[in-house]
Amino acid sequence: MAEEINKSEIRSSPSIIAKSRSLWPSVLRWIPTSTDHIIASEKRLLSLVKTPYVQELVNIGSGPPGSKVRWFRSSSNEPRFINTVTFDSKEGSPTLVMVHGYAASQGFFFKNFDYLANRFKVIAIDQLG
Repeated sequence: MAEEINKSEIRSSPSIIAKSRSLWPSVLRWIPTSTDHIIASEKRLLSLVKTPYVQELVNIGSGPPGSKVRWFRSSSNEPRFINTVTFDSKEGSPTLVMVHGYAASQGFFFKNFDYLANRFKVIAIDQLG
């Protein structure tokens, strides 16, 4: 049975106020996952796409060519890769490059791929980070 709390009790008790304020941060929290889970989820989404595609990791190196700067200020010289999915269309079709927003992946576009691939050569890339 739920307890009833009147307004005068809330004003007088800091612990009740603290408990009510802490509800949202516990609900809206980051839930860590693994790269394996992300790859498996993306494969399940792409399995729903009917248009044939090629998925590859494109090597972008460790930083801009001829520069001492590294991607993400990394001290590593290891190359970085961008996951890319390409859907070929009819010869001479314009190319459409799809780039997702922050905290997303190309899997967010999966419902659009079949329609767009009828009209464009679609290249969907995952941003680093």
